[in-house]
Amino acid sequence: GVGEAEMRRALTDDAFKLLNLTRDWLVSLLPHVLGKASRVSFGLLSASFLRSHPTTPLSRRVLAVPFVGKDCPSESSQFSHPDVAIGLTILAYRYEKLRWADFMRVMRELRAELSVQIGPYKLR
Repeated sequence: GVGEAEMRRALTDDAFKLLNLTRDWLVSLLPHVLGKASRVSFGLLSASFLRSHPTTPLSRRVLAVPFVGKDCPSESSQFSHPDVAIGLTILAYRYEKLRWADFMRVMRELRAELSVQIGPYKLR
């Protein structure tokens, strides 16, 4: 096999860091994330929950949050490891689909970005 010293010589520093990150994801984070049960140990906050809790921070509105039981989100806790939060959020949106309010937020952001860009409309 190829040793670490050989890889370091063959790869740039950024490429080596990316390779290490990929390994970490595949070896430890992905199995952890896939071992969680959707809507039991994590999920997205429902529209009814968000209506009844109007002061919920944006991070809890758009990221997966821990659940304490079936369809019962934790009142205030969030995942502490950012990579776990990202992985569970991707799975949550995959399982639960993009909510209409989230879709509209993305469209507003894209339109705002488009309006500040220069050049022909079709080439932006």
